[in-house]
Amino acid sequence: MSLRANIDHLAAAPGIVAVTVADPAGNLEFRGEETWSPILGAAMGLLKKTDESTIRLVIGQHTVVLQGEGDETVAVVLPTGHAIAKSLRRMIRRMSRKVRAPIVRPAISQSVSDPTHPTTWG
Repeated sequence: MSLRANIDHLAAAPGIVAVTVADPAGNLEFRGEETWSPILGAAMGLLKKTDESTIRLVIGQHTVVLQGEGDETVAVVLPTGHAIAKSLRRMIRRMSRKVRAPIVRPAISQSVSDPTHPTTWG
């Protein structure tokens, strides 16, 4: 169940447009652009009809990668030709093996100007 636990890590990777993870019962968890949700759900059915562990679909300017890992299946949308495509299968495999810590977004620090220290040099 690591892919479901790591779905936010997959969705946060550069170039990833949308991600769906399916468990053995067929429950889907989705992250990303909502327009891809029904397409990824239907693509899961297409993967089940093949004997392959991984398939790729090209839809317009995007590529959909479907991959089965253990008892879970993941579908990922990325722009066709994006650099992450080279390492995506390996990243999915690694994410399926170990639950990662939750993603922590860095806080935006707001600097307060100090009137005793000038901000310009000169």
